[in-house]
Amino acid sequence: MKIRQYTAPKRPGISHTASALLVVSCSAVHAAELDGDLERFLEWFPAEYDNHEQVWQEDIDQVEHRHERMHHIFAPMAAPAVGQHTFFVQQYLDADEERVYRQRLYNFTIDEQEGAIRLDIYSFRDEAKYRNAHLTDGSLEALAMDELITRPGCEVYWVFQEDHFKGYMHEKTCTFMSERSGKQIFITDDLKLTENEIWIRDEAFDADGNRVFGNLDRIHHKNRKVRYFKGWGGVKQAGPGAAQDDDNWHFMRDIMIHDEGQIIPIPTESGELSGYSIQLARLTQQSTRTQVLKLGLIEDRTGYTVAYSWANPDAKRIGINLRWAQIGLHLKPEDENFGF
Repeated sequence: MKIRQYTAPKRPGISHTASALLVVSCSAVHAAELDGDLERFLEWFPAEYDNHEQVWQEDIDQVEHRHERMHHIFAPMAAPAVGQHTFFVQQYLDADEERVYRQRLYNFTIDEQEGAIRLDIYSFRDEAKYRNAHLTDGSLEALAMDELITRPGCEVYWVFQEDHFKGYMHEKTCTFMSERSGKQIFITDDLKLTENEIWIRDEAFDADGNRVFGNLDRIHHKNRKVRYFKGWGGVKQAGPGAAQDDDNWHFMRDIMIHDEGQIIPIPTESGELSGYSIQLARLTQQSTRTQVLKLGLIEDRTGYTVAYSWANPDAKRIGINLRWAQIGLHLKPEDENFGF
């Protein structure tokens, strides 16, 4: 797949010199377009992403082949040994930051021959050494290339198409021998990046065409860029039956929570669990198919949402006041796509 390849057409009456100038001119336009594409890509890509709503909706619909809940961190970080446009990548499952399933280093460059943005992917020889590297400034600046592993043929190419970037691999170039099965395995990627979402469909097949991993319905993981909110909230120690003049609270003054289904427990003064948690999520109302931003108060014992409020999905403020429980959140004013 090659896009934006420029070839000077053969035209009667045009000299060899003029034809050469046309090639140079087209090449310059080509390079300028790719520079613009890379600038746009680097503006859209950095963020945290999550597919909470996809998983939530599949649970309601009782879908047979459900997607895993995934959270993706794509953090721009300086790694001079690797290249100029590098990103630390950490991805985890089920909203559990300890369940990291992939840790990588990405480097983006322009590939004029392919007519695309090229992504080279590196894994760490010692993942533990660089776990949570995004939390420490400068943690990759001394990284050496011999600490990384890359697999030739597994490059991903991104091309801009109308309003999104399409990501792809070359067919059957990303491959390895499985130690477990002894078969050759081929990996493929189909991706889509917009200003607010990244869709990922990773698949692997053996030489006989048998699926090794990937969604059986061939549906992408549809991840949305998270927005972080800050604020406060708490519940009275006596719970829903607390008197109006009761002033004994379990209270949090420095909440930070993202709007893709994150749940934050409300602690007691001693740091134990109070029995209630806060959840913030962008969801679609089932009856009206209207997208909303939902703030819920969850009773931990039952998992039941005892109260909630909602607002427009792009709202910058949201809250609840039940007298015995109060929450107030506002959009994080700084880099709203990261929680660190």
